[in-house]
Amino acid sequence: MASLTKRHSDILDMLSRRGYAAIEEMVAAFDVTPQTLRRDLQELADHGLLRRHHGGASANLSTANTDYGLRHVETAAEKASIARAAADLVTPGSSLFITPGTTTDALAKAIAERRPRGLRVVTNSTVAASILDKCPEISILITGGYWLGQNRACGGMHAAAFIENYRCDLHMTSIGGIDAEGNLLEYRDDEAIVGRTMMRNARRSVLLADHSKFSRVAMARLAHLSEVSTLITDRQPNQATAQMIRDARCELIISG
Repeated sequence: MASLTKRHSDILDMLSRRGYAAIEEMVAAFDVTPQTLRRDLQELADHGLLRRHHGGASANLSTANTDYGLRHVETAAEKASIARAAADLVTPGSSLFITPGTTTDALAKAIAERRPRGLRVVTNSTVAASILDKCPEISILITGGYWLGQNRACGGMHAAAFIENYRCDLHMTSIGGIDAEGNLLEYRDDEAIVGRTMMRNARRSVLLADHSKFSRVAMARLAHLSEVSTLITDRQPNQATAQMIRDARCELIISG
C-alpha cells in the first residue's frame, strides 16, 4: 500500500483503541456504505494491518488488550446489563471465584448492591475486592502473585497455587476474546493460568461476554466454550455464533 487514506488511518486508530469493531459501527462512524467499508477492510487486511472477522475487524494484535481505563467506558451499558444477570445467579451462603476485568468489575458492583449474606469470594482482582469490601456480609480472599497492572490484578503460578486451596460453587469470568471455533482467549499466560485453575476448581463456570468479544483475537488459550456451563451476553448472537454455542452445549442467557 503506497499510502493510507485518512479513512484507512481512522479505521486503524479505532481498532487500536478498541481492539474490535463491528461493520455496522464503522459504517455509522465513517458515514460510508457497507460495501465501501468492506473494501477498506479487505485492503487493510491484505497488507497485514488488521484482521477481518465475520461481521467486523480487529487490530492485528494478539498480545495486548485495550487500556484499562478505555475498557471501562466501552460497552459500559452492556457490561452492566450482563453483570446484573450474572449477579442474579449468586445466592447467599455460596462461594464464588471472580477473575479480573471491567465486566467482572461491573459484576462486583451488582453483587454489592444485592449484599448476599454469607457469600465467600476468592479473587485475584484488586478492583473486585475493593468494591466488595464495602459489604461486611461478604467474605473476601485475594491471591498474591505477579502484579498485572493493566488489569489491576495478580496472576501467574503463585496466584494459581493459591486458588488450588479452594473449591467454589461458581466461577464467573470475563474473557479477552472468543474465536470462531469457540476457544476462550486471554492476552497473557499469567491471566490464563489463573482462570484455568479457577475453572477446574469450580462446580459451575459462567462466562460474561458482551457482543464485541466474539471473534476478537488474543494469544493465550484459556479453555473452550464447551467447558463453560453458562454464557451471558447482551444481544442475540449471529447465526454462526449461535450454532457454535449450541454445539458447545452451553446455556445462553441474553441480558438485554
